Amino acid sequence: MKHECECDVDRRKLLIGASAVAAGALVMSNSIAGFVSNAQASGVTKYPYKKLDEQEVGRIAYETYFTKFCAETTITGLFQPLAKSVGEPYASFPLGSLFWAHGGMMGWGTACGTLIGTGMAIGLITSGDATKVTTPKGRAPVPVGDAIINDVIAYYANESLPKYVPAAGKEQYKVKNQSVSDTPLCHVSVGKWMKKEDVKFFGIERKERCARISADIAMYTAKLLNEWAAGTYKPRNEPLANALNNGITSQTNCGECHGANVPTAKS
Repeated sequence: MKHECECDVDRRKLLIGASAVAAGALVMSNSIAGFVSNAQASGVTKYPYKKLDEQEVGRIAYETYFTKFCAETTITGLFQPLAKSVGEPYASFPLGSLFWAHGGMMGWGTACGTLIGTGMAIGLITSGDATKVTTPKGRAPVPVGDAIINDVIAYYANESLPKYVPAAGKEQYKVKNQSVSDTPLCHVSVGKWMKKEDVKFFGIERKERCARISADIAMYTAKLLNEWAAGTYKPRNEPLANALNNGITSQTNCGECHGANVPTAKS
């Protein structure tokens, strides 16, 4: 575990612990699966899928961010092209219903809204697929939709982002740095990047960064969904790996925020 907090925030003023939020992020896929399962039982239309152009998805997500922010932006990047190629139910999906998840859910800095938007999209699209897939370490097979969502979360946490570069003349600020969040938490991810870039939260610099990451996460989701549709998808990461290893839903960088006060569970 790392023990030096790199986020430029006062941890004592945080209203929610990182472990508690991690628990919410890790069960997000189960919540979506339950919602979709109930919806299908009620006769709700399925969400047919056609291969997406990853670059188009990224462009839409990037351009949408500046008015819709992260959660609505990522699902828009995925559903807007599908509304054209498939039609319903994408054409009438209430994209604005995800707006509330911006800033880690109404600015509370919990799970990044990009993951909530893409998680909802993956859950709806893959809900009719009962296939279970084997994870890299050969643990019990998991539903393919859960595995895809888990891979998107891991990508967000482990990759050096943002990678996306908008078309010439589209960028509102020239981003100088990338950062690795080591977490799906909005406030940690944003805080690490702001410290590296030496900028404040309320400014075009941070907005540009989040717009690019929205594009990155929407594009990576499209990549995995394209693999799923082609029958070539294989999980990259272990779902609930930290819970299995630590006996509690958790992350790998607890010490960054909690120091020695890391919540534990009975063994």
